[in-house]
Order: sequence, then structure tokens, then C-alpha cells
Amino acid sequence: MKWLFRTVGSAVAALVITAGTAVITAIWLMFSGGAAEGRRVGYFGSIFVEVQQSPDASTQLGVGLNDPIPLGITFVVITLLLLAVMAVHDQLRARKKALLAAAD
Repeated sequence: MKWLFRTVGSAVAALVITAGTAVITAIWLMFSGGAAEGRRVGYFGSIFVEVQQSPDASTQLGVGLNDPIPLGITFVVITLLLLAVMAVHDQLRARKKALLAAAD
């Protein structure tokens, strides 16, 4: 049951980190090109920002998802990394407990 909660917690944390990375990438793409028109792609081709000037002198901005595979891979890798960190932490705590018990 403990590992179920850890897995769900890791998945939620990975989702938040992945979504945050996607949002930061979109914001970065919005401001990195200056006033240039066109389509800019970032985060391994998964996020795009498109800037167009309309004839009435207004600027249109579009942001979207181009390819979800890099985001999915990021989610899985971060989830597994967090689970691995928790497993190593548990082993270290058990080792510390065993060493302290042996010292007494």
C-alpha cells in the first residue's frame, strides 16, 4: 500500500514538473524570437508558438502541442526517477537503522 501511494505521488509530481516545463518552454518561445513572424518549435518538437500579423495591424499568437511523445517520455522518466530515489532512501534508512541497532 505504501508503494501505491508513492507511485501515485511520483506520477502527480512528474505531471506537475512536465506541465511546468511545457509552460516555461511556451513562454520562452513567445519571447525568444522578438517581433519575427512565423512558427517556433521547442522542447524536442513538442510545443509550438505561432505568431502572425493580420492585415489590420494586430498580432495573433497561437500556442499548441505539436508532438506529445517527448512530453510522455519526460513524464515516465521523471516518475521512474522519483521512485528510484524513494527506493534508495528506504534502503539507506534501513541500513542506518540496522547499524544503530548493531551499535547498541
